[in-house]
Amino acid sequence: MVKWTESRPDMDFYRILDPEGDIVDEMPALGPDELESFYRCIVLTRAFEEKCISLQRRGDISITSRSLGEEAVALGSAAALRPDDWVFMTYRQTAAALYWDAPLDAQFARLMGRAPETVADHLPGDGADGVNFVPMYAPLAVNVTNAVGSAMADSLADRDHVSLAYIGDGSTSEGDFHEALNFAGVFDAPAVVVCQNNQWATSVPSHTQSAAETYAQKAVAHGVPHERVDGNDPLAVYEVTREAVERAADGGGATFIECVTYRRSNHNTADEASIYRDDREADFWAERDPKTRLEAHLLDTGVLTPAAVTDIERAATERVEAALDRARSVPTTDPERMFDNHLHGDSWTERRQRAALQAEQRGGNPFDAATDVAAAVDDVSLSATRERLPDGETSETTLIDGINDALGQEMRRDDSVVLLGYDIGPMGGVFRATESLYEEFGPERVIETPLSENGIVGTAVGMAMRGYRVVPEIQFLGFFYPAFGQFMYTLAKLHKRSGGAIDVPVTVRIPYGGGVEAAEYHSESTESFLVHTPGVRVVCPSSPVDAKGLMAASIRHPDPVVFLEPKRLYRSQTEAVPETPYTVDLGSARVVETGRDVTVLTWGGMVPEAVRAATRVSADVEVLDLRSLSPLDVETILASVKKTGRCVIAHEARRTMGLGAELSALVNEHLVEHLLAPVRRATGYDVHFPGHDVEADYLPDARRIAHAVDSVVEHTY
Repeated sequence: MVKWTESRPDMDFYRILDPEGDIVDEMPALGPDELESFYRCIVLTRAFEEKCISLQRRGDISITSRSLGEEAVALGSAAALRPDDWVFMTYRQTAAALYWDAPLDAQFARLMGRAPETVADHLPGDGADGVNFVPMYAPLAVNVTNAVGSAMADSLADRDHVSLAYIGDGSTSEGDFHEALNFAGVFDAPAVVVCQNNQWATSVPSHTQSAAETYAQKAVAHGVPHERVDGNDPLAVYEVTREAVERAADGGGATFIECVTYRRSNHNTADEASIYRDDREADFWAERDPKTRLEAHLLDTGVLTPAAVTDIERAATERVEAALDRARSVPTTDPERMFDNHLHGDSWTERRQRAALQAEQRGGNPFDAATDVAAAVDDVSLSATRERLPDGETSETTLIDGINDALGQEMRRDDSVVLLGYDIGPMGGVFRATESLYEEFGPERVIETPLSENGIVGTAVGMAMRGYRVVPEIQFLGFFYPAFGQFMYTLAKLHKRSGGAIDVPVTVRIPYGGGVEAAEYHSESTESFLVHTPGVRVVCPSSPVDAKGLMAASIRHPDPVVFLEPKRLYRSQTEAVPETPYTVDLGSARVVETGRDVTVLTWGGMVPEAVRAATRVSADVEVLDLRSLSPLDVETILASVKKTGRCVIAHEARRTMGLGAELSALVNEHLVEHLLAPVRRATGYDVHFPGHDVEADYLPDARRIAHAVDSVVEHTY
């Protein structure tokens, strides 16, 4: 027996207009023109979405969804917002965008597959009027965490803006939803979360989705006020949202609103709801349709006449057709633009891949573009001297203190820099990387959070898009996996998805690697997961000087950066580090030791091991610290290996599909005729990171690297 269902809802929600359009509660302060604009928006939404269905059937657009029967939720809530508020919507809130005059032609063009950059170039004014709409989200509940971060940014900046996020009933089962509401409750974030409970998460009914009596009550556990409203009544939705927005703007914190409605259409154009849904249920809700309800009320009160209704329908159809004509004039996207807006600036890899694509587009062989690579690196400097550092006083500093110094100096230099994480406050972090910063900058800039890696990264993204430079701490790389959704969906993609309009200056600090006999999951070295993701920089220092300079550069950079910290090196060495702030180029490798016979490519905790290995062999070894794992400093890598003719790659991650495999392929692809021996990899084994008693046997060390060097030096063809 099911515990609950909304197919025949009891009158336990707020309502102003009943299904016949009669007033059953106090009307909100909306004049005739505003009420007519509500109706026009529903009509326009239906005309637009019906055209989208037609276009999809003709093959002009991909899969699409509609909001038939649910328009009142998006309309009423969006109408309650004020200019400069923010909206984080999903794929069933067309009415929200249209209420704020988001251009129909741009929406058509995007549905036709045009890239955001192409749409912006050919349809000026591609955006809503007054309210800020973040690009639409498809993954469930991801947007709520970003919205709460956006709201936290407004609270910190003492702005009275409000961030509103839309979700469906299925999203309330996602971890992102609960993490976001928890953050919203803890930080009294000025956010409004609107749940469009349309009874079905694709084919999963409400009673399978949750055993709770209502979705609204899920907010109770997170200390967030909640409301439950008739989602087919745009006036009730408007009034409840207006009160929530007003309360949030006045410092009263977040509100969760459940809007009980019904999805009269299929989930999308690939769905057939009749397979899993009873026609009687659909008929019941068709009688409670929001357009019919509002139209009856406006006719009864004289706001509209039957002739006006006809005119509104005709005007909506004409507007949709005119917008579609303009959208069709937008050319298909230049394929080369697929490279745009991943990172600011370019890289060797991007330049080479662009050239290959251009050759392919011209009908040539894209692999011919690689033939001149070896000659192009002859002029690359391979000096072991460091970049020029500031003159003046230096201090003997450890790697962890270099990070701490950079954090403090950047926070003094730029008030928009904030730290985010758990245990980073009075405790100073588990490794003391943030020691003393809480006392200096206070809880508004060194922000202690709930224990939720996904929540930390998701709210950091929301704060960053609203003007902050956020430095979240994840305690160990092995704890980062729960945050991978936010990492992939938003941190890495938002700049691209917005056509370059939104920057995400987030520097995610993560201690990684073994060598300290830590507990299980505390010694992961899975950087290959990170470097395989476009749109994110990945850096890894191996010295105090680099740690300070790379951290400062990461914080100042507009791109998201994952800053991997080899914890085995935190306090293993000291170095004379300038006290003056400085930066180190994020995209550059460093020659640690020069040599003639063999190049060792490595990074992080393996750099000292490679230097020690160089002293154990007779060969003259060049040690190259990559520092930047993505994008790679390919020119320096290839120049060094071309010079020595031999290459060893050392990393503590598992061998198969590790970053060393890509480096080996890179060297073989471009320098095979210059190699005197096969590339060797001195790495960890293809096993889970072991316990203390065999950790030393797993990890590469100077001896294993030296054996690899001897192997390539002694090799003969």
